[in-house]
Amino acid sequence: MAKFVYPKFGVTNPIYQKIVTSFPSGMQMAFAYGSGVFKQQGQTETSQKMMDFIFVVNDPVSWHRQNLKENAHHYSFLRRYGPGVISAIQESSAGLYFNPMVPFGDRLIKYGVISNWAMAQDLVQWRHLYISGRLHKPVVMVKSPDDEKANDALKTNLKSAVHTSLLLLPEKFTEVDLFMQISSLSYTGDIRMSFGEDQNKVRNIVNGGIDNFRILYKPLLLNSDFLHWDTEKKCFEQEYSHRARRYHLDLVPGNILRYIYSREVETLDGLRDVLAQDRQCNNKLYDALQKTVSRSSKTQSAKGILTGGFSRSTKYGADKVKKWFGSRNK
Repeated sequence: MAKFVYPKFGVTNPIYQKIVTSFPSGMQMAFAYGSGVFKQQGQTETSQKMMDFIFVVNDPVSWHRQNLKENAHHYSFLRRYGPGVISAIQESSAGLYFNPMVPFGDRLIKYGVISNWAMAQDLVQWRHLYISGRLHKPVVMVKSPDDEKANDALKTNLKSAVHTSLLLLPEKFTEVDLFMQISSLSYTGDIRMSFGEDQNKVRNIVNGGIDNFRILYKPLLLNSDFLHWDTEKKCFEQEYSHRARRYHLDLVPGNILRYIYSREVETLDGLRDVLAQDRQCNNKLYDALQKTVSRSSKTQSAKGILTGGFSRSTKYGADKVKKWFGSRNK
């Protein structure tokens, strides 16, 4: 089987590499994402937007220790407590520590730090559906992982997104429907979508980057059983049988299924068998996703006030709320 390599998209900018290399060594992977990197529908340019980054590090304590020496001003008051406390806070909740609204040249950046272990757990098990959800959408891989296990985890995450989404979609759906469902998985139950995020966020992401979604997911869709592309009608058709549901459920991460209670079974395989015969399977799966995301979004948002500091968090939150009001008036 060919080794999975995360695709390179047509969004190139030398500043991405410059930003990543300006931070301490020890990153195993780094990627850029968001509206400061990818132009979304209704967006004329990206240069005025904050650029978002995720840095994956092997040893968070050592990395933060060095970053505190070089960039202490990036941190909130928590810098006073040192790298051990910062790393402990990072590992709580969804495993990320964010420094927002950091000046870099004439731009602002936000960067999150996560350990290899926390990233792998979320990609494979969807423990929080946070970093895994971010990677359901196209990103610019500034530093690609060298580790084969990390590449396998990236691929597993994408496969899980496809098969979970197919269980939530009807028998016939368009390409945009599919990519919107995939992109929506990590926003299901997110408190920010109720107050603080653009209500058209998912549609703007998909419509603005449809070609990148095709590049990211085409290899997986071509090899998916029970799915057919109708070239005449320009839509997907899927088999909605017990056998098809069982096939897809095998690729839904176990952590999501654990939120679905059934007194009839004690094992995940048994639960998959029961759900495959249940016509309410999609609703139960949606509820499980909602519980997972709701829990992680609440704790991560609360943690963001500490890591960002009151002043920056207030400014960042105000910008989000402004977008939210603007999207509701459209």
